[in-house]
Amino acid sequence: MPVGALSRCTGLPRAEFEARHWSRTPLLRRAADLPGGFADLLSADDVDELVADRALREPFFRVVKDAAGVPGTTRAVTAGSRRVADVADADAVAREHLAGATLVLNALHRNHPPVVRFCRALAEELGHQVQANAYVTPAGDAQGFAFHHDTHDVFVLQVSGRKHWQVHAPLVELPLPSQPRAGAGLVGADAVPLLDVVLEPGDSLYLPRGYVHAAATTDEHSVHLTIGVLSTTWYDVLQDVAALAAEDVAFRDALPVGPEAALDELPAFLRRVADWVEQLPAEQVRERVARRLARAVSAEPLRMLAQAEAVRRLGPGSVVRARRGLGHRLDLGDPVRLRLPGREITLPAVTGPALGVLLDGGPVTPAAIGAGDLGLDDDDALVLVRRMLREGVLVPADERPGHSLP
Repeated sequence: MPVGALSRCTGLPRAEFEARHWSRTPLLRRAADLPGGFADLLSADDVDELVADRALREPFFRVVKDAAGVPGTTRAVTAGSRRVADVADADAVAREHLAGATLVLNALHRNHPPVVRFCRALAEELGHQVQANAYVTPAGDAQGFAFHHDTHDVFVLQVSGRKHWQVHAPLVELPLPSQPRAGAGLVGADAVPLLDVVLEPGDSLYLPRGYVHAAATTDEHSVHLTIGVLSTTWYDVLQDVAALAAEDVAFRDALPVGPEAALDELPAFLRRVADWVEQLPAEQVRERVARRLARAVSAEPLRMLAQAEAVRRLGPGSVVRARRGLGHRLDLGDPVRLRLPGREITLPAVTGPALGVLLDGGPVTPAAIGAGDLGLDDDDALVLVRRMLREGVLVPADERPGHSLP
């Protein structure tokens, strides 16, 4: 049975992780406590390939030493008729790394397929947006960054080598993105860390946002993935609620003339806000928050040629499934409206029940749709499935070897 992405990070049931650690306390897990290592997500060979063979461009990579960027690690190349000046210079990166610099591979959730799939799976489980960076640090007490806190939760996944972590209690509890903190002054000389540990291959460390930390290599190099969780907060929901106030003309009215008059009216204004919130239809808020949450999981990329071939070869027994992470809303009526990010598809009312089955996610065939009590015959089912393939709503269900989700 496949192991979920969250379980790979924590080795705990989701309910236990949520109750004991989520947004609250750090969690250290040794390789023996987890289902397996992380070398399938990023190996040393992968790092070399990304830097040497992939024409990686800034800001998808950085070279850092003593918490500052190292210049002179890019070169210019020609792509078609265009000169591109910010491509990784593999020779320069290697020299700086040997001299003690850390290589940072940014946004691997966008350009390294194993991490792309892992992050999408983790985002689906958590319901929050996920990103991934890798840190490749040489041996010898090298440190890329000073003590700091992140404004997002992180899962540190040790891929290879060893790294020494010190973690201290938050100075700002659950900081927002507008509240970053960094610098040696965050930790006093006599401060005792909550955690003082060395991560080894296959170990993981979960840090809620706000926990102050720094890491350095030992006598070994280190490659680790930092999986960042960009949590949706109740403050974000409050902003969505406040945005609805723009539809009420009373809140668009100007303040009285003169600052004293405006300040005098504040108590009455706050009472009016409380009354407005109390009467606000919950469905309006739900719709806005649902749109925000839908953005947390990116749609799986369409494989252009595979999709075209699936359309061309579609038959009654072709197996298709809903495209993962594609936010949608199905409004049944006449016509049926399938609302997708940035567009809307209208279809005859008779297609509604069949669309509900197709969008449910599980593998299905046009023959099963036509044979079911869904209001479509075999030919209509083929037409509907073909349309959904063309629109990128459905994809062929058979995964290529090595490309299934974790």
